[in-house]
Amino acid sequence: MAEGESGGLIRGRAIEISANIDDMTGEDLGAAMELLLAAGALDVWFEHIQMKKNRPAVKLCVLAAPEETERFAELMLRHTTTLGVRMREVERLMLAREIRKVGTRYGEVRFKRGMLGGETLKETPEYEDIRRIAHDTGLPMARVRAEAAVDAEIQAL
Repeated sequence: MAEGESGGLIRGRAIEISANIDDMTGEDLGAAMELLLAAGALDVWFEHIQMKKNRPAVKLCVLAAPEETERFAELMLRHTTTLGVRMREVERLMLAREIRKVGTRYGEVRFKRGMLGGETLKETPEYEDIRRIAHDTGLPMARVRAEAAVDAEIQAL
């Protein structure tokens, strides 16, 4: 996805594919989101919109690699009630990323680092690791996340 670097930032292109939907249940929309993410979408999200005849609806948005546009458009057409999709090219500027594994009081947690020119600007524990630990221990996710972050900070010193 990355096409080049500009001042330490990674430049890339993606396609945003969207559809306005006013006739699907929340459960079905959630299932469509899971399917699209499992298929390799870069991101999937919903926006609340108002459609003609004053109907509340959602805009389903999928961010995909340019070479995957038709595949994701077809998935949206097959797994939602929409009759068509809109597409637009978007440019992205991103921080360089790396994954750092940290031994915490709960076991290993992966942290995603966002870096600019070799400097770490952001470091966040991976959601799936935090969720798994919270599920296994019965602790709230917020507590696991906070304590894992403390452990990571101590190890970084």
